Amino acid sequence: MSTPEVALISIGTELTQGFTLNTNAHWLSNECRQLGFKIAYHLALPDDASYWNKTFKMLKEANVSIVIITGGLGPTADDKTRELIAETFGKPLVYNVNCEEKIKAWFQKRNLTYIETNHIQACFPEGSIILENPVGSAPGFQIDEGDLHLFCLPGVPSEMKKMFQVHLVPWLQSISTTTWYHQDLRLFGLSESALEALLRTFEFENGVYWSSLPMIDCLLFRLYTSKSKEALTKARDQFVNSLGDKADQILISDNGENLIQVIMTLLKEKNQFLGVAESCTGGLLASEIVKESGSSLVFKGGVVAYQNEIKTKILHVPEEILKTEGAVSEATVLSMAEHTLNVLNCDWGIATSGIAGPTGGTKEKPVGLVWMAIASKQQKIAFSEIFLGNRGEIQMKSVYKVLNRLRLSILNKKNTCSKVQ
Repeated sequence: MSTPEVALISIGTELTQGFTLNTNAHWLSNECRQLGFKIAYHLALPDDASYWNKTFKMLKEANVSIVIITGGLGPTADDKTRELIAETFGKPLVYNVNCEEKIKAWFQKRNLTYIETNHIQACFPEGSIILENPVGSAPGFQIDEGDLHLFCLPGVPSEMKKMFQVHLVPWLQSISTTTWYHQDLRLFGLSESALEALLRTFEFENGVYWSSLPMIDCLLFRLYTSKSKEALTKARDQFVNSLGDKADQILISDNGENLIQVIMTLLKEKNQFLGVAESCTGGLLASEIVKESGSSLVFKGGVVAYQNEIKTKILHVPEEILKTEGAVSEATVLSMAEHTLNVLNCDWGIATSGIAGPTGGTKEKPVGLVWMAIASKQQKIAFSEIFLGNRGEIQMKSVYKVLNRLRLSILNKKNTCSKVQ
């Protein structure tokens, strides 16, 4: 039996016009793939019947058997999904009194006013199966016509995800014919072109596939197969072995942890704490760290020493260094990192100082130049890089460059990542 194909349709002019990022399609694709289904189409459509009509005709001709639609189930005039589907299947909208009572109860429980426009949310194409919404006011519905199975869910991500788990997962599991296995490897210091060249030096066995995606903290390399877990493990080992003696430096994780989570794990294992001193990154380094739940277990805090006055008064950077070397220099970031150990009473101190642009650069110190440092009681290092990009990109690249060097320092590994081209 062939793998059922799924089409994911997101309805909303706010999506097609770029006002709202379509995260639903990404999330649904991952969930459906893990359940053993092939994603045939990702489509975002405006709130316009003509686009839906053309799309549905195309899906029928392509013999897509499962269609999951998100969006357009609200009470406002631009929420047209239920009407579009009813017209497509030639069915009238039928009012369900029990459903409306549940919607009213949802409003009352939250001390919200129920208005008559919400009445439309209790209307469904005749013969459809109502899919109750455990966390919102808009129910969904399911229509089965021959080999075609169509599901309509709200566009609000939290509501869509809950309803997918409650209603669609059991149904999909009952008809799934394929199990996909996958593993994500997070790589640092390896470009997509370098990855491509590396993969040309060997071959995975038939039925093992890969994809890559640049992330904010890494290059995400995904291996996936429907053959077996053993085939996936073999491919993973084959790839890691191809990295040779650079594997420890390049491979951040293969268990789903991002760079900061890996650092947190390492610090917790050693019962150590981290503090940061920032100039050009202006608090971004600390912000990225505290985005992670549990960061308080290893992160003491940070000092944003943007002006030289703060570098001297709070971080105790000698004025002589700032006068002779400048704020963007090896000596300055080393002093910032070293004094962070005492100022914040931590085991590791990291520092950044650079020229994020677009102005302020010189021939000797161009825009994009960032000095970074890492210090502990046992070691201290400083290094620089000229990053390309706009101001925000330079700042973010600096953050993850210094964090990866921190990872290597904690592991006490020699850095070779930047050597890989």
